[in-house]
Amino acid sequence: QLDSSSSVVREIHFRRGILTARQSVQEVRTYTIRNVDQKPKTLVLEHPVRPNFKLVTLQPAETTASAYRFEIKLAAGAAEKFPVAEERVFDSTYAVANLTPDVLAGYIQNKALSEAARAQLEKIAAQKRAIAETGGAISRTEREVNDLANDQGRLRQNIDSLNRVAGQQEQVQQYARQLAGQEAALAAARDRLAGLRKKQAALESDLNSLIEKMEF
Repeated sequence: QLDSSSSVVREIHFRRGILTARQSVQEVRTYTIRNVDQKPKTLVLEHPVRPNFKLVTLQPAETTASAYRFEIKLAAGAAEKFPVAEERVFDSTYAVANLTPDVLAGYIQNKALSEAARAQLEKIAAQKRAIAETGGAISRTEREVNDLANDQGRLRQNIDSLNRVAGQQEQVQQYARQLAGQEAALAAARDRLAGLRKKQAALESDLNSLIEKMEF
């Protein structure tokens, strides 16, 4: 049975916008072995050879193309558990530009990272958080602009309809005042939106510069 599995990042490197993490996955399979005879025996356990996996500590008595063979001495009627630990080491590559601040935070906390590299990744994560916050503000402001524009459309329709009806000038003037107030609010919202988009572009440019300069 598969008793446990764990993954550890051993090394982290970065070059030309690509982060490479060398990871180690260790699996432990535990066998339960019994000697049903009433005299001591040496039992042979076969464990399959798996591509890219290597034994961590045990040395087999024999290795074939498909299996490791372990010799296990058991007392009469005895039973014991025999764990076999294996490890697979592999590299994973990621474009830093595509990593979220949360994913970067996981690498920042890794002990395999040097302090200089940690500082660089922290700057990038902070920049990405600032970009995300600005993106959220842009979305909220875009909704505000759309809502104001839709309200203005309804007010203009109401004014147009009431202008065709006698005795509705007071209501028309009220709608006109509301429309004028919304014009100012809409202009202010559009100005904020333009400023936020300019800020986002500057933040993204700074992020690209940080990524281009980073290497460890």
